[in-house]
Amino acid sequence: MFNSMKITAAKMAMNQFIDGIGTVQDLEIDKTTQSIHVRVNMLGEAEPISIQAIGLILGTDYMAVSHFACDKPWVEAALNRFLAGKEIKISEAVRSGLKMII
Repeated sequence: MFNSMKITAAKMAMNQFIDGIGTVQDLEIDKTTQSIHVRVNMLGEAEPISIQAIGLILGTDYMAVSHFACDKPWVEAALNRFLAGKEIKISEAVRSGLKMII
């Protein structure tokens, strides 16, 4: 039950980040590879897309992702070009939540 609460909190945080772009349908976390796999309902897409954020790095006030994999090549290219390796500022509440699940 506690794990499902953590997943729900992570989905809420991700939905805030992608507000106006889509919503997270499913989320799985793999602690051994420091990765997150999500299925996202993107605005304008008929079917959900699958995105994997690989190599999560959690700093004191930021998070970063080493690289992304996606079943839509153009989305994968955009994520890797514009987000991979970049520090994304996060609040202490989000950081605390991520530390519990990663």
